[in-house]
Amino acid sequence: MKTGLVGWLERRDTHQLVLPWWDDGYRCAPPILQTNRLARLAGGLMDNYHMSQTPELLKRHALRFGNRRHCMHPLRTSVIIIAIFWIAVSSAIGAASVQFEGARYLRKELSGSQAIAGGVPLFPPAPRLVEGYVQKPDGAGPFPAVILLHGCAGLGSLFDPRLTHNLWPDLLTSWGYAVLVVDSFTTRGLKNTCDSDTRSYRMQDAFGALAFFAKQSYVDKERVALLGFSAGGVATLAALKKRDTQIFEIPSGLDFAAGIAFYPCYGSSLDTVKPVLILNGEDDDWSKQSVCHSMMNLRPARAAAVKLISFPNAVHGFDRPSLYPGRMAFGHWIEYNANAAERAAQAVRDFLVDSLGRDR
Repeated sequence: MKTGLVGWLERRDTHQLVLPWWDDGYRCAPPILQTNRLARLAGGLMDNYHMSQTPELLKRHALRFGNRRHCMHPLRTSVIIIAIFWIAVSSAIGAASVQFEGARYLRKELSGSQAIAGGVPLFPPAPRLVEGYVQKPDGAGPFPAVILLHGCAGLGSLFDPRLTHNLWPDLLTSWGYAVLVVDSFTTRGLKNTCDSDTRSYRMQDAFGALAFFAKQSYVDKERVALLGFSAGGVATLAALKKRDTQIFEIPSGLDFAAGIAFYPCYGSSLDTVKPVLILNGEDDDWSKQSVCHSMMNLRPARAAAVKLISFPNAVHGFDRPSLYPGRMAFGHWIEYNANAAERAAQAVRDFLVDSLGRDR
C-alpha cells in the first residue's frame, strides 16, 4: 500500500506551508475538505488557505517534519481539523499582557443578611493585582467583549502566553469580540485549586476585569459577557447571580450582560435574570449531568433565560484539542470531542449574538 506526503495546507497570500498531509493507505479525504462547517464559523477566513500539491514545494519543505507520517486515520482527523481552524481564525498577532486590580468588596456597606444573600464571604479577601491577556479585532471599536475565566488547574490548555495562537481567544476575536483572559493564579502563586472553593476571589477578578475593560476605548462596556470553564464556570454563575444590592466597589450600574459556563455543574444556584448558557458533556464524571439537571429544575421562574445544552459522549474538557487523546486529571477523565466542540462553538457564537447583539 503506497504511503507518503501528499500535500500541504498553504496560505494563499504568503505561500507559507503551515501543515503537512500524509497518506498511509486509509484513503481519507484531506482534512481541508472536511472543514466546511468550521470554516463558516470562522467567517470565511479559511478562504486564505488551500491545499498545495506542488512537487517542488513538497520536496523543499518535507524535511522540516522529518520522516514522520501523520496518519489521516479517522480517529485523528478531528484533531487535525481543529488545528487547521486554530491556525486560520487568528486575526491577532498574539495577546497583550495587562495587569488590573481585583474588585474590592463593599461588605461594610451591607447588613449581615444582605451580605449572606448576596454571596459575600464572611471574610472577604483583599483585592490582588491580577494578570491578564488582551486581544481584539482590527480597528478602533468599540467592540462587544468577552472575559474568560480559566478552570481550577490555571490557564492550562485555555491560554498559553508563549503562543501566538490560542483557540478560544482567537475564535472570539475572529467573530468580532475583544477578549480579556484572566489569570487568577500567577500573582497568587497558585498551581491548582481543584480541592477548594475559589468563588470569592474569582468573582473579584471577574469584576475587576470588567472594570478594567470598561475603561478601554475599544470596548463597548454595555456589551460584555463572562465566559468561564469548570471552576471558572462556577465563578461565572456566581457573578451572574441576581443581587438587590451592589457588592463590589465598581462604577454603579456596571455589570455583565450575559454569562457562559462550560462544565460548571457542582450545585450552584441559577438565580439570575441575565441570559446564561451552560454547556456540559453527558458523560462528564466531574461536572455531572444529573447535577446540571437538578440545578435547572431548582432555578426560580425569573431565571427563564438560563439554557443548558448537553453533548452526548462528551466529558470534561471536550472543547480542548490538546486533550486528545484523553487522560486522567485530579481523579477525573478529560478528553477532547470534536463533534461536541464544534457544536459548542456554534452555540456560543449564536448565544453571544442573541445576548450582545450582532457580531461582525
